[in-house]
Amino acid sequence: MGAVTSIVGTRTALTTTALNSLAAGAYVSAGVINHTDNDPLDVLLEVQATPGTVSGNRQLVIFAQGSLDGTSFETGPTSGTTTTDEPNLRFIGVLPLTSNATLQMDLFSLAAAYGGVLPAQTRIVIKNESGAALAASGHGVWFSEVIGNVV
Repeated sequence: MGAVTSIVGTRTALTTTALNSLAAGAYVSAGVINHTDNDPLDVLLEVQATPGTVSGNRQLVIFAQGSLDGTSFETGPTSGTTTTDEPNLRFIGVLPLTSNATLQMDLFSLAAAYGGVLPAQTRIVIKNESGAALAASGHGVWFSEVIGNVV
């Protein structure tokens, strides 16, 4: 019997504009990832952002909403600033934004947020908690599927 290895696939842009000028305290949907085409073991999410003059929490919070059919997603805000249903969002991680006007980047595992099993589709939701609007450009969200390979 062969060993199973993981192969990280091609880096694919989910969005490069959704975070542009995102207001402090606001949510934005960065797009939907379909996991049914390649049945990945995991999806690595790369988030890059350039903050304005940071204060307060100095971070972006990355969330997800899963779906079994690509139509009905888990409850939670995808835009605006109303936090009432934020506890319903699936927490993915935090991107610290500790330096003014400096590009920050981190990687996150989607499968970890779902106990190791991805839903059919995932919507990525990001909240700006940097204390200021993000810069007008210089942001992006990418993903890479992690596929199992028997060798």
